[in-house]
Amino acid sequence: MSPEKVRAFPIDRQLFLVREVAAKLDNLHGETAASFWRAKAAELLDLVVGSGRDRATASDEVRRFFLAVQRELSAGLAAEPTPILSA
Repeated sequence: MSPEKVRAFPIDRQLFLVREVAAKLDNLHGETAASFWRAKAAELLDLVVGSGRDRATASDEVRRFFLAVQRELSAGLAAEPTPILSA
């Protein structure tokens, strides 16, 4: 198969990676979380550009990845049991 016909699996569909980043972000707060995300986004952007996509397309893919991470974080919050408070 020629390299032109090979397509990398989109990073926002790589469930293990989405869950791994979401779990890490769930345990970080403030500037530490923001710094982690900036570093991860830069790493992923380089990875996607390195797989042959142009920078604009790669940026869109990293943005979709971030949205997938946000959905995973939201789903995790919804799955946590809600404490029952009594008066």
